[in-house]
Amino acid sequence: MLQVTNASIAFGKEVLFSALSFEVQKGCMTGITGESGTGKSSLLNAIMGFVPLREGQITIDGIPLTSASIDKIRGKIAWVPQELALPAEWVSEMLSIPFDLKQNRRKCLPKDKNCPLKQRLMDTFEQLGLTPDLYAKRVSEISGGQRQRMMIAAASLLSKEILIADEPTSALDAVSVERVIAFFHRLRSNGLTILAVSHDERFITACDSVIKLTKTR
Repeated sequence: MLQVTNASIAFGKEVLFSALSFEVQKGCMTGITGESGTGKSSLLNAIMGFVPLREGQITIDGIPLTSASIDKIRGKIAWVPQELALPAEWVSEMLSIPFDLKQNRRKCLPKDKNCPLKQRLMDTFEQLGLTPDLYAKRVSEISGGQRQRMMIAAASLLSKEILIADEPTSALDAVSVERVIAFFHRLRSNGLTILAVSHDERFITACDSVIKLTKTR
């Protein structure tokens, strides 16, 4: 589903990594780990087409990543960044934004009355240890960990082929980490390919395969 070949990322004279090659199989959960400054988040951003490679090639579902193919490739990916600041006052509005983007547009949004997406979101809320009343709160009233799990829930309903997440358990307690791992395993068993950066040993241990980045000397 994803192939990275001889990839290199550098900012000026600082080379984060070079000659990186790996494959991610369809329906597998792959973790990326390593020390700070090794380019983990930059790698995810490169796969999304936000950061250019200095060398190498990224191929997704048989399609080489180029300026001409970037929109098609992004249409295959659900993206959960580590820091997410969406322009919304209410949780219901925040959770509707991903479904209203051009690549993900739906006939109705979770905030709309009687939209079936809302019930599906509530089902995923339960799996991730979130209570239904959070949906009617202001964004300022929920914790970072709750917001993190909410965006994972929304991303899982976008009908994509790949889920990419940057530190999906960074703001979570031990119980919530286990819930996210179990949730990701269910998604994987249904054929979703998952690629996630994490410093959490529990999360990395639960992955099918692990890519460890090291600093370029």
